[in-house]
Amino acid sequence: MPIKTSILMITVALILGSFSQAFAQAAPTTAVAPAVPSPVAPVAAEPAQPAPATETPAIQANAVASAPVPPGAEPVPPVAAPGPGAARSAGAPPASPAPSASADDPNIDRAFLLPTAMTQPAGSITYNNYELLLHGVTYGVTDNVQATVTVLAPIVKDMPLVVFGDVKGRIVHTDRVSLALQASAAFGQEMGSSAINSSAYSLGAGALTSLCLNDDCSSLLSGSLTYQIVSSSGSNNTSHFILYGGSLIQRISAHVKLLGEVTSAASGNDSNDISNSSVVLLSYGVRFYAGSIAGDIGFIKPISDNYDGGILLGLPFVNVSYRWN
Repeated sequence: MPIKTSILMITVALILGSFSQAFAQAAPTTAVAPAVPSPVAPVAAEPAQPAPATETPAIQANAVASAPVPPGAEPVPPVAAPGPGAARSAGAPPASPAPSASADDPNIDRAFLLPTAMTQPAGSITYNNYELLLHGVTYGVTDNVQATVTVLAPIVKDMPLVVFGDVKGRIVHTDRVSLALQASAAFGQEMGSSAINSSAYSLGAGALTSLCLNDDCSSLLSGSLTYQIVSSSGSNNTSHFILYGGSLIQRISAHVKLLGEVTSAASGNDSNDISNSSVVLLSYGVRFYAGSIAGDIGFIKPISDNYDGGILLGLPFVNVSYRWN
C-alpha cells in the first residue's frame, strides 16, 4: 500500500591609517646698527601641512607606548591590533541560511512507496496525487510531526473505498541523521458488494531512518521497517505483514533527483508463521521539483525467482504534489 509520509560569510578587512608630519624652521633675522634700527626682514609663510590620517586606537596606544618613559613611570604595554571580526559593519545584515531540503522538495518525506524520516514544514499543507487514483493531504503539525490522510476513491462499480491515515514524528534530527516513528491505520470497504467479508481494517507502526548525503539533506539514503496487522469483517483470522526496504534519493541538479528503491515483505496469519515473500519490488525513476511543486515519474518492477510477470521495465508510476506554506 503506498502511504504518503515524510539547511555570507561576511568578509571584513582592517584598514590601518598612517600619518606624517613635518615642521619648517623660521628664517634668521638680519643684524642692525646701534643707532638706526633696521627693518625686520619679512618671514616667509609656512606652507599648509596636510592633516594627519586618522589613527586607529591601537596605533595611538602603541605610539604612546613607544615614547620615552620618564624615570619612575611604568611603561605602557602595546595594544594588539583588532582582529578581522572587529571591522564588521554594524549595519550589515546577517548571513542568510541555506534553504533546507524540506523547503525545496514537497516530496522529501518519501521516495516511491517507502517513507523517509524527513517531515513537511510546520503549518504547510501538501496535496499528493498517485496514479490519478489516490488522493492524499499532509499537514505539517510542527517541523518534526506531520499527519497524512490518503483516499482511494471508487471510480468504477465494485471498486473498493480505501482510506489510509498515518502520523509521523521525528525523534532524532542531527546534521546528517534523522530517526522517526510512524503509526498508521487503514480501512477498506467493498462498494456495491453484499459479501460477508466486505470490509477490512489495518493498524501499523514502524521506524524510519535517513542519512543525509550532502549538507542540505537534498540527497538521502533511507531505510524503513513497518509492521501491519490486517483483519476483515466476518473472519476471525488475522493477517500480519512486515514491510521493509531502502531507498536512495540523489540530487543531480537544482531541480532534478534520481530515485531508487527496493521493497519486500514478510507475511503470515494466526494459523501460519510469518514467512518472507519471494517477490521484491524494484522502483526507479526521476523526480522534478521546484519550490511548491514536485512530480515523480518512474517504474515499479516486481522481481521473483520464478515469475517476472512478463513486465520488462515495470509498472508505470506517476505522482504529483503541491504544497501551500
